[in-house]
Amino acid sequence: MSQQEIHDFVQVGYGPVGQTMAGLLGKAGYSVAVFERWPTLYGRARAGHIDHEIMRIFQSLGIAERLEEDMFRATKYVFRNAAGETLITFDWDRDGISGWPSDYIMYQPLIEDALDDAVRALPTVSIHQGWEAVALVRHADHIEVEFRSVRLGAEGEKVLGDDVRTVRGRYLIGADGANSFVRGQIGAGQQDFGFRETWLVCDLEPLEPLDFGFDNGQICDPARPHCLFQLGKKHRRFEFALLPGETAAQMESPEVAWELMAPYGVTEKNANLVRQAIYTFQSKLADRWHDGRIFLVGDAAHVMPPFMGQGMCSGVRDAKALAWRLDLAMRGIGGTNVLDSYRTERAPHVATLIGMSIEAGRVSCTFDPDTAAARDEAFRRGDVPPPPPFPHIEAGLLGTDAGTDIAGTLAPQGRIAIGETIGRFDDVLGSGWVLLLAPDSDVDIDAHRTAVLEHLGGKVVTLSAPGSGGEVVDIDGYYADYFAQHRVVAILYRPDFYIFAATDELAAIASLVDQLETRLGAVVPAQVAR
Repeated sequence: MSQQEIHDFVQVGYGPVGQTMAGLLGKAGYSVAVFERWPTLYGRARAGHIDHEIMRIFQSLGIAERLEEDMFRATKYVFRNAAGETLITFDWDRDGISGWPSDYIMYQPLIEDALDDAVRALPTVSIHQGWEAVALVRHADHIEVEFRSVRLGAEGEKVLGDDVRTVRGRYLIGADGANSFVRGQIGAGQQDFGFRETWLVCDLEPLEPLDFGFDNGQICDPARPHCLFQLGKKHRRFEFALLPGETAAQMESPEVAWELMAPYGVTEKNANLVRQAIYTFQSKLADRWHDGRIFLVGDAAHVMPPFMGQGMCSGVRDAKALAWRLDLAMRGIGGTNVLDSYRTERAPHVATLIGMSIEAGRVSCTFDPDTAAARDEAFRRGDVPPPPPFPHIEAGLLGTDAGTDIAGTLAPQGRIAIGETIGRFDDVLGSGWVLLLAPDSDVDIDAHRTAVLEHLGGKVVTLSAPGSGGEVVDIDGYYADYFAQHRVVAILYRPDFYIFAATDELAAIASLVDQLETRLGAVVPAQVAR
């Protein structure tokens, strides 16, 4: 790598969010130089849950089927009290709108391995492990970053070496975690939502089948709040809250872990303890997500408690939301409002999830028996409202719905057939901007509006019912049901699968493209302009 070369993107950090980011940009054909301070992949499970939206994003990188081989389709996610009574139930066992089951429990190292293979297969992406960012300089048309080599010490600790290299990129992406160097360089502060609890995490590789009857959820026992999960098909996890007055040092020995798991019949004879770690769960949101050509994704921008399983998911959403915006910027499409809309959309979405995670955590992290008894009684009486619905985008780069209220929600993905080819929509036709017309809509989109979509990398797709002779067949009637349920005839959705705008009138379909053209500014070249 020449130090004079200017890459399209320099990225700091190569966890699962950074891997996704590099994969999305590399798949779009951009040169991406990724630097990670650790010499190897982390290799230890942290996150344990992904949802259907994240699977659709992984589908776009070609790894979804590989991941599904080990992942465990989630059952209902239940919070129980010490007596075994159900306090809260989350429906994690549905079919998601994104074309995948709503929720999965997974083992993170396998996701990192699959992402790493996908990224390394991209010819425009280079991975440099064992390099830590130590300085950066802003220039008018690029960012210059200085890295120092890193090696591991005798105890596995990080030791800075003497080698230095300087790398330049048109944009810099900080995917470097909760202690982000890049966040510090843009002077971003963090809003602290005030939740802070420390738990012991124990990951197991069972040596024989283990069945606890209750396998996925929280045990809200004031004597010691804890939880248990199936991490994919080959691993399990227990987490135990540290009680008031306990220290991390007291909980670090394997003997403590085995003692805590003993009531569940887990012993060294039927399971290997593959990981034991102390985590302090926090809740923070950066007040700035970008500064000029520098952007944050994932834990660099936000951290949340794990009780909704949305920490890594939110980071992967960041990557998808930022990637298509940066693609437009690299192609000279849109203005600063497009890049500014990244935080405008993502921060409120993440803040809502942080709030939901905190509320769920407060139910679990109750240590006083009297408080827990009052909590349980409130649930029995029905005085506690059910969990709020999962958030969607409410502000940002959205159009105006005509007679509908689905802008900012996720677009559906069903199976389609084109000739003899049958598969999920994205696998058959790809993603990008899609103007999707209800089955057998008798509407022609004029050449200019079609050209606008094509210039953005999008397409117009008219669905057809089975047997009607159309080209793109809604073979299961999934889309027909969707359009009927929402009483719309067309949706225009974005590369991150969020609906930009929709309409219930055939005559208004073309106006959806007009709205997009207006929101992105004077973006179409002269040859496709009116």
